Amino acid sequence: MTDSIIPNMKRFPETLVAFLLALLACLHAETVTPKAGKLESENIIAVYGDASIAPTPPPGWSFHWNARGNLGDSAGYAPLSYDEKARAYGVRDASGALRTDAPGHTISRGIGYLDVSAMRDKDGVARCYVASYKLSADSVGEVWINHGNLRTPLSYGTDLRVYVNDQLKAQSLIKRDRFAQVFQFYLGRLKKEDVIHVAVGPSENSPKAAGRLFYIIEDCQAGQKPAKPVNIISPALHASAPQFGADGKIGTAYADKHKAQCAAVVATRPDLVFIGDSITARWPQEVLEARFGKHRPINLGIGGDWIQNVLWRVQNGTLDKAAPKVVVLLIGTNNLTGKFTPDELTADLGALLKAIQSKTPRSKILLLGILPRGASIKDEINESIRQTNAKLATLANNEQVFYLDIGDKLVEPDGTISPAVMPDKLHVAGPGYTRWMEAMGPTLDKLLNERP
Repeated sequence: MTDSIIPNMKRFPETLVAFLLALLACLHAETVTPKAGKLESENIIAVYGDASIAPTPPPGWSFHWNARGNLGDSAGYAPLSYDEKARAYGVRDASGALRTDAPGHTISRGIGYLDVSAMRDKDGVARCYVASYKLSADSVGEVWINHGNLRTPLSYGTDLRVYVNDQLKAQSLIKRDRFAQVFQFYLGRLKKEDVIHVAVGPSENSPKAAGRLFYIIEDCQAGQKPAKPVNIISPALHASAPQFGADGKIGTAYADKHKAQCAAVVATRPDLVFIGDSITARWPQEVLEARFGKHRPINLGIGGDWIQNVLWRVQNGTLDKAAPKVVVLLIGTNNLTGKFTPDELTADLGALLKAIQSKTPRSKILLLGILPRGASIKDEINESIRQTNAKLATLANNEQVFYLDIGDKLVEPDGTISPAVMPDKLHVAGPGYTRWMEAMGPTLDKLLNERP
């Protein structure tokens, strides 16, 4: 026993030194390597998504293109001008109109809309779109680009570069995907009047660049990494997520709407709940009251929702303390716009149905088929809708979950969809809701009046 202890005692000083050296190395690594985790505090310096939709750039912001030089030479950048009629920033031609052969961005947040564009000129020079932000003060900690989103439809991708002043800090080829690619870049400690340039341009040998762009500039505590970037443009497959604002946080209006709906459910104690996206949200309340007033119908539609957004709402209080007799669910058309396949959409809707059942297990769910869209039933999107609805029908067990497709009632005998029924080829108008109610009413009457 003594013999075994003495050799270890002799090695103790050597072991202690090794331990202390290792500890110092770890401490040094902590100071120079950003570590993951939620920040105790955060300081958003600027939000591109908010700045880009302003007719006059907010303080610190400016929009350019590399008119007289290469990227990384800001002396050769020229400002973009805003055209009120086009609701876009761009380069004006001799007549004052915006050129179609020069970079710019359009003010829009529609699903899939291309709000940033750039291209190669006739000499093959890449003319890039550049969003610039000048710091008004020294950073307190270290600066990051966070909650970056870029979705491009181009098969050859789109080039993304970030400069501080004229020094390249990050570069990434954003490839075409159904979902936005998210990014996060470390820029380090910056000083007052440093300029951050985010440039979008053609990838190597490609003729143009295009996409949807979001990002924030964030000041983080030294040695800390900001929160994981979120997909602002489109929720990921099988995700549970709210609608995010341009700053990467839950949208303020969305959060307020969700909170108000949760409170309304508690106050109303409805027997009948409608939940979905803007098509549901636009139901005329007087139509619902006229037919189902005694069942205290409540509308839980929110415009822009995907299946993943409704799943988040259900998991975060929408149906808490509710025990409706029937939940009418219509959701999924935005997922189809986002290029979900019928199988993916059906799988996500199946998960949503289970979430609803877990919150209100005694309720019956009337799952509606996705409504037709466009000018005619022959429009390409309607083939995807037909394929999807055939799969959605299999989710019904006719005990707790029931399926009903009323889409044919919104279509004219010749296969067209009347502007009186769908003025914008997507959202239902008054006459359409009347037809919808006539088609759905008998099924709802039966489900509401059946004993549990």
